[in-house]
Amino acid sequence: MSKPMKVGDIMLLMAADPKDEFGQCLRKCPFIQEKLMSLGLMSFDDLSEEESDRLIEWYYETHKEEIQAMIARESSGNNQKQ
Repeated sequence: MSKPMKVGDIMLLMAADPKDEFGQCLRKCPFIQEKLMSLGLMSFDDLSEEESDRLIEWYYETHKEEIQAMIARESSGNNQKQ
């Protein structure tokens, strides 16, 4: 018997195959796109302009607090240098 897999891992395996019909559908989901990009299995070149915009918007909304904290740290670091 093979090792049990998480549903999310199975979905990523399917999405990693651009020829798989269900995988093509999964590749349109921003959270799947983000994970595939982090694994090097997808790039922005694989996305339409609309998909790129949706991914960027989704990423900002889901990581807003991290992004704002990073900007605040950068701003405070730049202010200290002046």
